[in-house]
Amino acid sequence: MQAPPSPSTPIIVKIVEKNEISGLGDVMLDAIGLTGVIAVGALLFGLVLATIIIGYRKLRARLEPDADVQTQPLGLTPTEAENLRTKI
Repeated sequence: MQAPPSPSTPIIVKIVEKNEISGLGDVMLDAIGLTGVIAVGALLFGLVLATIIIGYRKLRARLEPDADVQTQPLGLTPTEAENLRTKI
């Protein structure tokens, strides 16, 4: 013999419909927000990378003072040979 089913309380589910139509302003705000996050992330990455590179070069210059690690001629100033050529 089976026992009679016990009475249970009903489950009430409330369905809330969300407006799926987004306006142009909402789309633009979301796009600018994502672009801003990407830009700030790139800025932070650049600052961290620059700090690492500059710190490494300063540390190398401090550990090897005789080495010419921080000077690199760019050829912007005329050399003595170029001065002689222009005088001739």
